[in-house]
Amino acid sequence: MWRVAECGCVAVVAAVAVLGFTTDSTGLILLAAVLTLPAAGIAVPAYYVAYGVLAQIPGANQSRSSGTATCEPDGTCETSSGDGLASWFAITTDVVGILALTGAAVLNVVLLRKLVAARTSRPPAG
Repeated sequence: MWRVAECGCVAVVAAVAVLGFTTDSTGLILLAAVLTLPAAGIAVPAYYVAYGVLAQIPGANQSRSSGTATCEPDGTCETSSGDGLASWFAITTDVVGILALTGAAVLNVVLLRKLVAARTSRPPAG
């Protein structure tokens, strides 16, 4: 019975995290983080450290001043700019976020299991 509940808890957090990161839904990502408390206290800062390290790789964040413009003799112009994140960076950080929150859910299950084992192995007081 406990294993089903543990697996269900991890699966729910993983599903919410996947949905949140793939749809860029802040609310769902926050819900997944709340569901993983207290381990989210480790997972969320770890995610931001990983994000910051990945952002240092050249090409991760395209400069807002980069881009091209072409104009025709009739005066019509087309412009393109590099305003977005590199696709590899966006995908990698989404995967890292999903793994961080899912890992936090697994950590909560392990900690809860150890807590229950410690309480049941203690002899009764008296």
